[in-house]
Amino acid sequence: MKAAPNPRLMALIVASANFMGGLDSTVVVTALPQMAKSFGIHPVELSVGVTVYLMVQAVLLPVSSWVADRLGARNVLAGAILGFTGASVLCAVCHSLWPFVGARVLQAAFATLMVPVGRLVLLRATSREDLVSVINIQTIPGLFAPMIGPAVGGFIVTFVDWPWIFLLNVPIGLVGAAAVLAYIPNAPPEAQRPFDWTGFWLSGAAIAALVWGLEQVGAAGSDWRVAAALVVGGLILGVLGVRHMRRHAHPIVPLDALAIPAFVATTLTGGFLMRMSMRAVGFILPLMFQVGLGMSAFVSGILVVGLNGGDLLLKTVVTRGLRRIGFWKVLVVGSLATAAALGALTAFSATTPLWLIFAAIFVVGMVRSFLFTGMLSLGFATTHEHHMSGAVTLANMSQQLTGALGVSLSAMLMNLSAAARAGPGAPLALVDCRVALGAAALASLVAVVSFWRLPRDVGAEAVGRG
Repeated sequence: MKAAPNPRLMALIVASANFMGGLDSTVVVTALPQMAKSFGIHPVELSVGVTVYLMVQAVLLPVSSWVADRLGARNVLAGAILGFTGASVLCAVCHSLWPFVGARVLQAAFATLMVPVGRLVLLRATSREDLVSVINIQTIPGLFAPMIGPAVGGFIVTFVDWPWIFLLNVPIGLVGAAAVLAYIPNAPPEAQRPFDWTGFWLSGAAIAALVWGLEQVGAAGSDWRVAAALVVGGLILGVLGVRHMRRHAHPIVPLDALAIPAFVATTLTGGFLMRMSMRAVGFILPLMFQVGLGMSAFVSGILVVGLNGGDLLLKTVVTRGLRRIGFWKVLVVGSLATAAALGALTAFSATTPLWLIFAAIFVVGMVRSFLFTGMLSLGFATTHEHHMSGAVTLANMSQQLTGALGVSLSAMLMNLSAAARAGPGAPLALVDCRVALGAAALASLVAVVSFWRLPRDVGAEAVGRG
């Protein structure tokens, strides 16, 4: 694979696009009450703007690799950034619900191209020796945006006006698109392949049904029969989709990467469990602190910031750490350390000093920094360039499902624990949060089995150890 002229600069450019998408998704939630007041509706009605964004991404995600191969990844990335920026302007000028929902559909469609294709551009243009450091740079916005998003959204809504939440994307988008065209190599499109309509409908419907069904599993007042039907239907469609794509000459999502043990371990087995566990932790901890330990929302928020803070702190040394320790030890020891730290959190009570709780969360964040960079880098470092577009799509589909699964299963476990303890509809207590947190720790422990089976020197060439 030919190295990019300046892979770290490319990573910063792609990171700016990721930051724009991540910041937008967090600040919008903060602005919903003010937007609803402006539209003359109840805030809960405006939640459709958040839901439709997730659903459009779920349906269109499998298309990203085909579009990038067809039109050229750099051109698609620049167009997606400009399209997302234009859709943001449309969101800002809306004065009623359904035009806003339409603008959010456009935003989601371009975001579905922006993030996966940005990653694909980096992976195709970066040498294996630079892969870890480039991925490390590219993932930072995913940690930084959620940290500042609520504060930025609250400031804009309080002191300016909600449309500026979307107009904030305009300068970032214009500069980002110009930088893509100026500094990212214009690789020719891949070999033209026909569009797999059957695979598109099967995969899109499967992901949408699974994501929506899993969301309904943990939603208050939802009908479990509807949720179960969606999940089962999504699984059936997913099996049919995989069967179709294994037989099709030009599938919408190439499955060649599934033959690579390191990619499977870091994306679909051990990696899936670790990501699901960490998504669950981000959902459980605020409830545990406020409902179980009686903390204020402010104190709870400060403590949870430690998760991303620990992650960000170690991003500066992750590359050197992986080079020194190696992927295998990082994945195995990191999974064990995560399970131990989460297990320790279940023992905390209202009398536990805040500094000790913060320290434990901070440690989880630091371990996550090594684990997630290691999993992402190893999965792609062992994937051949010709299989990269399918690998990127599979990785993004896996990440989207882990988010929904981590939250929904945690909510289900807490509700079941509360019902077993005090009957149906019982309010949550500390013990219920401990049950869900213990399950997350167990998932981290099970992930070790998948990582343990990898060769001890796996990915050595990607960190200069082979």
